[in-house]
Amino acid sequence: MKRIAITGAGGYIGQALIDYLDGYDDCEAILGIDLQKTSRSSNQLTFIEKDIRDASLGKDIKNFSVDTMIHLAFVVNPMHDEQEMYSINVNGTLNILDICARQGIKHIIVASSGTAYGAWPDNPVPLTEDHPIRIFPSSFGYANHKGINEKHFHAFKQKHPDVLLNIVRPCIVFGPNTENYLSRYWQTFPFIPLIDGHDPSFQFVHESDVAALFTLLIEKQVDGAFNVAGDGNMQVSELARLIRKPSFYFPKWMLKTIIWLGWHAHFVFEMPPGIVEYSTYPWVLDTQRAKKILGWQPQYSTRQTVEIMFKKKGLIQ
Repeated sequence: MKRIAITGAGGYIGQALIDYLDGYDDCEAILGIDLQKTSRSSNQLTFIEKDIRDASLGKDIKNFSVDTMIHLAFVVNPMHDEQEMYSINVNGTLNILDICARQGIKHIIVASSGTAYGAWPDNPVPLTEDHPIRIFPSSFGYANHKGINEKHFHAFKQKHPDVLLNIVRPCIVFGPNTENYLSRYWQTFPFIPLIDGHDPSFQFVHESDVAALFTLLIEKQVDGAFNVAGDGNMQVSELARLIRKPSFYFPKWMLKTIIWLGWHAHFVFEMPPGIVEYSTYPWVLDTQRAKKILGWQPQYSTRQTVEIMFKKKGLIQ
């Protein structure tokens, strides 16, 4: 019977995972860790309100006899205080890894991201888990921190080869509980730019399908990284047509300048200029490894996931 700690338990993936584990026979107890309280209730759940950088978490994890660590906690919405965002995302992750090493936890599952591969013109389509992580510049902190953390995960694995370490790399996660700057973008932008004429394909995965994969990782006890995405993809122009917004050619330099000015003026835009590359170049994920090794199969396609989100936002009927 597993005793599982979940950082970021109050987030949308964390809450979906708690729902999944609530009916999971091999889960004895869950220790939820977050500064944001979860709305979920479960007889298995004990919740503590703590920062993942807090060294005293080690004592809590020891007292709870945790044998499986699921590290989800991460700042998704960009912060203007970039040093604080880095501290939470990277230093917080290092603290969790250090605690796991000191407490002898033998199974660690960490949430990375497909953005960790970087948005580069020469990316193959699709990207497999064997493709190198090429850290994206700090102009997009989220992707940059995910890439940096990947390097720490691999260093940890080299130092602790006996630890089962899973790195989960999802595409954009949407669902009924998702509320972030990416989900708001489709509402706030009056048009959808085709940057320098590019019309890249996007993938989306439902939050419950991500939770299902985490549960399978607990069950299957296999090592390594796994890409996660809903079946199929949608081009930017398709997404624009779905919500009946115009899409047209827009120069990258001009869009980055507008976003840079808006971001640094703390006005209108809640996204940093570096994100423009992720709407220009492909970062499509291959999910065959998860399907073949774990038997994972998403219940929602990319299009179905998008439609659920857009209906929630009132963008489509």
